[in-house]
Amino acid sequence: MMKGYALRRLRLIAVLVGHVLMPVWLIWLLATMGPQDTSTWLMVLFAAAAYTSYISVAGSWSWLGVYTQKALPLAMVAAAFITRPRFVAINDSPQAAELRLLALTLGVYFVVFTILALLGRRSKADALELVFPLKSGTYIIGQGGRAKVINRHARDRSQRFAIDILKLGGFGARANGLYPVSLKKYAIFGADVFSPCEGVVVAAVDSFLDQIPPDRDRKNSSGNYVAVESNGATIYLTHLMKDSVRVDVGQRVRLGQVLARVGNSGDSTEPHLHIHAEKGGYTGQFSGQPALAMRFGGRFLVRNDCVDTPV
Repeated sequence: MMKGYALRRLRLIAVLVGHVLMPVWLIWLLATMGPQDTSTWLMVLFAAAAYTSYISVAGSWSWLGVYTQKALPLAMVAAAFITRPRFVAINDSPQAAELRLLALTLGVYFVVFTILALLGRRSKADALELVFPLKSGTYIIGQGGRAKVINRHARDRSQRFAIDILKLGGFGARANGLYPVSLKKYAIFGADVFSPCEGVVVAAVDSFLDQIPPDRDRKNSSGNYVAVESNGATIYLTHLMKDSVRVDVGQRVRLGQVLARVGNSGDSTEPHLHIHAEKGGYTGQFSGQPALAMRFGGRFLVRNDCVDTPV
């Protein structure tokens, strides 16, 4: 219990530092340097622009809301305009030189990662065409894309193109609170999962308990899941709710048929729907088959992409 509490606190701190404290610090530096040191202000502006670009593309905006994501670049532009130097001045002190070097280093670092994140948004031509497996709301991609910087699954051969889906609730955030322990406070918990394709159910498990965030069942990483074989591929939908699976192995399912409900079973830090596709037929949960890229309604979905679905 104590370990789970510590992990939850660390995740909260990481999100707040990356999405709130870091931008505030950069704005403060712009305000401090503007009136007295043009060259340092320009270097800090470069770092601020690079970081804003990176965090806007690769940040976890489902936590603080998509409205905050849209507001951050505007806040940085406003800060740059307000704090711009009124006259040309150069501070040759060692402290100013060190700050310029730090700002330049940070700027280059985040430019590189922004480029990697943008390249990770490009899809492959041979992607599997599927239908989005959720309805009745607006959903956001928590993990997704071809690059590790925007998709932690990208390092896994069989899950390279996997996506994690969250639902947006009030204020454009995924939950009522930053990181609540109550599963019911997550907008996606209990949502119906629909079959993204026609096919045959080749695996169906629904006996594992739903974990309380941030507890994880690392021994049974997929938790409750359904696997559907379709057109030479196997599609996995995982972290489902206990006792919610409505299909049986060997059953043929139609497009849009209800399969189960979203839960928080397996190696999951919070309620979400994980989906990935592997080439070939089902040979076991951890077969290591090559991953297949997926498109939903023609879209290759990556982190922070939103999907509006009908009721």
